[in-house]
Amino acid sequence: MTLRDLVKAFRAEFAEPLCQADYLLADTRIPWVSLYDHLVLTGGIAAAFAEELLRRGKTPEEICGLSLEPSELRHLACLCGLLHDLGKARVGETEYRLHVQRGVEYATEWLTAKGVDGHLQEIIVGSIARHHLRDRPQTLFEKLVCLADSYASAGDRPELARASTLQEFLQVIYATEQLERELFEGQPPLRLLMGDTDAIKSYVYETQALPEIRGASQILVELEEEVRKLFHDRLVEECLIYCGGGGFLAIVPASMAGNLKQEIERLYLESTRVATVTVVASEPLGYREFARGIAPHTDDQVRRLDAQGVAGDLLFSHFEALLADRTKRKNFGELVSALTGRLQQAKRMRELAPFFETLPVYRRCDSCGKRAAELWDNTKNEWLCRICQQKRDKGRGQRRDFLKKFVQWVENAKGVKVPLEDLAGRLRYPQDLDTLAGAGGRIALLYADGNNMGELLQLMPSPASYRHFSQVLESATRDSLFAAIWTVFGEDRLKDASQPVPFEIIALGGDDVVVMVPAEYGWALALQVLKEFENHPGIQKLEQELRGRLGGSVLRRPISHEPDLVQQGGRETAISLTLSAGLAIADVKYPVSFLFALAEGLLKQAKKLARERRTSTLCHLWLRAPVISEKADEVLDALYKRNSRQQTATLTARPYTREDAEKLTNLAQKLTELPTTQRHTLAEALEKGVHVSLNYALYQATRRRKEQRETLLQTFQELGQLLNPAPAGFWFWRNVPQEGWKTTLLDALELIELGALKPYSTGRMP
Repeated sequence: MTLRDLVKAFRAEFAEPLCQADYLLADTRIPWVSLYDHLVLTGGIAAAFAEELLRRGKTPEEICGLSLEPSELRHLACLCGLLHDLGKARVGETEYRLHVQRGVEYATEWLTAKGVDGHLQEIIVGSIARHHLRDRPQTLFEKLVCLADSYASAGDRPELARASTLQEFLQVIYATEQLERELFEGQPPLRLLMGDTDAIKSYVYETQALPEIRGASQILVELEEEVRKLFHDRLVEECLIYCGGGGFLAIVPASMAGNLKQEIERLYLESTRVATVTVVASEPLGYREFARGIAPHTDDQVRRLDAQGVAGDLLFSHFEALLADRTKRKNFGELVSALTGRLQQAKRMRELAPFFETLPVYRRCDSCGKRAAELWDNTKNEWLCRICQQKRDKGRGQRRDFLKKFVQWVENAKGVKVPLEDLAGRLRYPQDLDTLAGAGGRIALLYADGNNMGELLQLMPSPASYRHFSQVLESATRDSLFAAIWTVFGEDRLKDASQPVPFEIIALGGDDVVVMVPAEYGWALALQVLKEFENHPGIQKLEQELRGRLGGSVLRRPISHEPDLVQQGGRETAISLTLSAGLAIADVKYPVSFLFALAEGLLKQAKKLARERRTSTLCHLWLRAPVISEKADEVLDALYKRNSRQQTATLTARPYTREDAEKLTNLAQKLTELPTTQRHTLAEALEKGVHVSLNYALYQATRRRKEQRETLLQTFQELGQLLNPAPAGFWFWRNVPQEGWKTTLLDALELIELGALKPYSTGRMP
């Protein structure tokens, strides 16, 4: 077997069991870094070290003692990193002191079974036996693997956390830095490489044709695969800390970052002709930066930092806005934070963008209407530009990753086989928006995103913990969406091969979800996604790990700069991992780009409430009449805010927390007992003001039998109490300070009118 094949064999045999065995830790003193994440990052860093040494003039024979091709040397380094701590998988947590000896035995057995013996086996086993500094690595290659092990978990090491003074810090890192200088002659060997796709919305939602939207989404997914393939060919995949959701973060050799940046940027442009990616690289980084972030590196130095004016605001934003103990900011996550800022700056300063000149004599594309038509589409009898044709062909093709992943998830999680193809042998995705909308002619676009996930990621102390957080977050987001789809639509509907699946997943990566469904299912799906995410075992475990690591140091982010907050130590809050969602519902004739812009604005409204309440939130809008603006706050005010000389009234209480949204759903179900005409008249009465609507509602209640009257009055009362904290008011109206009168009644009535309670009538929904 080649060394590349051995790395593949490791992934095939060990990846899944090690990922599932989350009780296996890289270090028993660090209960939040799994063994698998540490092994992967050590393998990736070792390969990057090997490549950097090659680029600085070393030969493979000088590095490892064997005459290998450069790619084989990288895979040898990666394999040793993957194997170095595998002995911990064979012993109990309390016996980690024996893991080196057991690891040597385990690796020897495994390598022999793969036909690896002789000098190559000696090199691999030697790197495992001496991957600690105390074991005194002898060869250049053994020192390389030893240093990679230190880098991968640098910020997690307790001895570094205890080193508060400069003298203590230098003493702790002395031996590792000596090894680093010996290998790289004082020149930092690594860089971080970060990329993010530009203007995804304009590329994916450029047209109204569902096949093109689906195709653009699929092209971006395949481009992420191309990025992984590029790392596989040029380095190793283990150098990628994460890759998904339109972005990536990787550890690369310092001298290779520029070439990789250019290749990735060219890859996106050549594949799509219009979609670009912004890629930035950090400054060269050494062990000191991996351990304690940006200078200054010691607790004493960080605590002494002080400034006034703008500089003081910057210090506050970097430290106290997030943490009570600013020293917990000094770690690998701080490097990522700085690189994120550089990425945003690069996006704002971009000077060139793809442009296709379309002269007046050209016939324009029948789909996008922007570029010159070049190709004839026989299926739709339309002239298309080459870019729209590419997206349409991809959308009609037989590859659809999100649908296939859902089918696989159902089989693994539920033990049920959902047909991937319809009775005609085609993939079961909706052919167009009209098919997706169904008889109702309306669609719902759900856009969900994690709350403060970027800030929490920037507090991760090491590459291994950063990777662990990213992987758990992506897995939980995917599982939550799939579980919600399964619950809302049910087994019978999803297994019916005579119909296309009733959903279209547009984006699913990181902590982002964009999905379209028939309008009546949007509300139930949104609530179920939020609920599944909060209850996901991985998320709950991650919350416990974060509390153990950060304690009470995470603060509620203030809305404005508050100097007193710093002096008082800040407002401490419990760490919780939650989602917010924006749900836009409209007739299928509305452009999807417009619908997405509304959902994006609604998501921002939901996130404002999430910052205050520290929980999952939802803001929704059913667009029943044409509007000019695509700004959600303006549309909400225009539709629901009423100003008069006597009073200001708002006919909605959006956004809602998940718990309040579920209460609203239950209360709306009780209102279904009212005849349709009475519900419509009650909604019309709300437009006439507080007193008129109260008089009408109470009059209708008194006309009902005693039991029905008491139930209705109780429902009115509970609707008012949803405005939390409940201010003074009457029944379903509440007078909110500085905002005027608000009611939740119209929200409940709209849910009934929309048909959003339909999924709850099946008995599947909790």
